[in-house]
Amino acid sequence: MRTLVVGMAYTVHTVHVGDFPVPYQRVRDVPIATSVGGSGFTVARTLAGYGNEVYLAAPLGEDAAAATVDAAAYRYGVNSAMSPRTLTRSPRAVVLEDRHGRRQVNRDVGDAPTTYVELDLGALATSDLLVVDGVLPADALITGARAVGVPVAVGLGRTGGPPGLEQQPYLAADLICMRLAPDVDELALLSAWRHRSTARLVVVTLGARGAIGAALDSPDVIHVPARDLGPGAPPPGLGATYFATLAHFIFARGCAPPAAMEYAAAAAAWTVAHAEPDGLREAVVVEAAAAVPGSAAAGTAAPTDGLAQAP
Repeated sequence: MRTLVVGMAYTVHTVHVGDFPVPYQRVRDVPIATSVGGSGFTVARTLAGYGNEVYLAAPLGEDAAAATVDAAAYRYGVNSAMSPRTLTRSPRAVVLEDRHGRRQVNRDVGDAPTTYVELDLGALATSDLLVVDGVLPADALITGARAVGVPVAVGLGRTGGPPGLEQQPYLAADLICMRLAPDVDELALLSAWRHRSTARLVVVTLGARGAIGAALDSPDVIHVPARDLGPGAPPPGLGATYFATLAHFIFARGCAPPAAMEYAAAAAAWTVAHAEPDGLREAVVVEAAAAVPGSAAAGTAAPTDGLAQAP
């Protein structure tokens, strides 16, 4: 499946601090790890790991941070050539992490969240799927994709209410996935988006409680609990991994919504149980999901020869 991913990507410098609050020291000799994060990058990396042809369009600058993003994309088999280099400087983050795994994320994203990513209509028309990170303005992209018959998947991140005026373009997407905001009625949130959207599936993730979803023209609420494939702390970008897996099994594999949500839950659980997500592959997800008794994916397997577009 040829996929265009429009979303955030940035360098992440992780500094270990021992404990919070961090006591002042003029000089600290500690390990500093550099990686690349952002929901758009995580979605692209995950989809590439499943065997898709992935192009990442993330707002960047012309600097060393952009080169780091390019190198990481190349490592994971993602083509980042469509990423515009129009920012004064690329987004970046410094993360302080204590010995208990608590993290303080300090982000410097500049103008990236308000940057319109422009893609050639030919690039859209020759794609099988457009994936949009809800952080970026994407109304023109969604309109263009729909005009040429390309399905759209939107990951909105944390959401606390019905679609606002700025979110109206997302209602035309084929898949909408969002994370539940604190102190929000999840069924009311799901219903509000379901009734206003023509998407084939709307999903609200609930953290440790799993996820709920509603398919088009169905009154039923799909509830898939979170899976446990081993202990571990939820890593950054876990929601993006879930969303990418959901999109893959719906659009590349043509799975029904309940089964696709089972696969996404299995991918999230596997990622929690493994400190390094490089090994997340379709076969791993299929095996983990099919092993859950009573799940929609139990006793079934996704095809592994070729990528079939869902009807």
